[in-house]
Amino acid sequence: MRDAVYRATVRTAGLTARDLLAVAVSGGPDSMVLLDALLAARERGGPALHVLHFDHAWHDGSAAVARDVHAACRARGVAITSERAARPTPDRGESREMAARRLRHDFLRRAGAQLGVARVATGHQADDQVETILMNLARGGGPEALQGMRLDDGWTLRPLLTVWRRQVETYATIRCLPTHRDPANDTPAYRRNRIRHELIPLLDEIYPGVRKALLRAGGLAAPAAEPMVGSAQGIRMPLAPDRRAVPAGPLREVLNATLRTDGRSTRQLGESHWRALQRALADNTAGRWIQLPGGRWAYARDRAIGLYDHRVSDPRWPASADLSVPSEVDLATGRLKLRYLSPTKEEWDLPTIETLAVPPPDAKLAVRTPRPGDRLRSSVDGRRHDLARLLRRRRVPAALRDGTPVVTINDQPVCVPGVVVDADHHPPPDAHAILAVSMVWAPLPQANAPGGFVTEPPTGVRTLDT
Repeated sequence: MRDAVYRATVRTAGLTARDLLAVAVSGGPDSMVLLDALLAARERGGPALHVLHFDHAWHDGSAAVARDVHAACRARGVAITSERAARPTPDRGESREMAARRLRHDFLRRAGAQLGVARVATGHQADDQVETILMNLARGGGPEALQGMRLDDGWTLRPLLTVWRRQVETYATIRCLPTHRDPANDTPAYRRNRIRHELIPLLDEIYPGVRKALLRAGGLAAPAAEPMVGSAQGIRMPLAPDRRAVPAGPLREVLNATLRTDGRSTRQLGESHWRALQRALADNTAGRWIQLPGGRWAYARDRAIGLYDHRVSDPRWPASADLSVPSEVDLATGRLKLRYLSPTKEEWDLPTIETLAVPPPDAKLAVRTPRPGDRLRSSVDGRRHDLARLLRRRRVPAALRDGTPVVTINDQPVCVPGVVVDADHHPPPDAHAILAVSMVWAPLPQANAPGGFVTEPPTGVRTLDT
């Protein structure tokens, strides 16, 4: 379950820790399991989360469901925005179910736009997809009817679309998740319910395995997406004086155009090179070197591509640098910013900011690179973990780990900007102020990122054997 959600969210949709993902949570098994699995994905470098709950006010118990959803979010440290509607009033030609869906979608669009989220995740799973395909075919849809719902349409993300309902319910039971069952799911008044409870069991009796066959047909009908290069702005890449960003756009078009202006790469890329690049983009790899003709190297990370003369690795710093608050410090890897924020500040919710408890007045703040023996306490299991292993788990690639900035208090690691905060230094719920730590990674030339500070290491760059 968790692997499926991670693949859909990070690998397929390309969302990372710098993105904010809204999660539509109704309180039912599908959405509660989705939230739980997304929290696990966040611990592996997935996006920050904000829950959206819409109370249809369909039944008397809906207010209690909303309270339980709020309580579950508080227990997991997830921000939530909710709205309660008047009883749905259908427009002309609408059913009650269609009116409720319209109001819910309107809320998700409005709330998502206000929060500036990258996607809105919903709990649609494989059984929902089969029902949708059958409904589309019954309406007389063309070849596109077989496609059903898309896993990622650029706004709505459906990470459970390959997971069956029984798997969702088993996961919810094993994890002891608080869930509510909507009584509207059992009434035969709605067409989808009759398809679920009457038509699909009949088809499964006539053609055993029909649900899997329909899901497979939907996957085959989906058009193949053209590989796209994402913007390198805001993405940390290995440091090198010669590095250049490949602009965002269709892979073959933008990479060929970049190589034509290079002057050193006269040979065209072969199909093996294109396949390797396409695979790196499709997998949304955390960091992969790909050798190109003419002695050039491409580094693919989070769907962005940088071009290099050599494979390189960020070096460790020889010593730590003292910090004060507030301050902005220019490092080889980018600009580190520290400041105090009030709990009323909306900036608390930004995924690019790490929040810590305000340190004691006599504490010594500093920044350095990782050292052997560094350990941080995980907020997931409460145990102290080796920092090197945490960096690997949080998708920090090997080429970047040695030069990763680590904020310390009295020389003890408390925060890796954009990666992890030590659980012992999380701000308490009643904090009047917090210490906010953020990092703007040094932009690559031609990436159209804001400049104005040092973007390359002041010392030599370590070159790896190719």
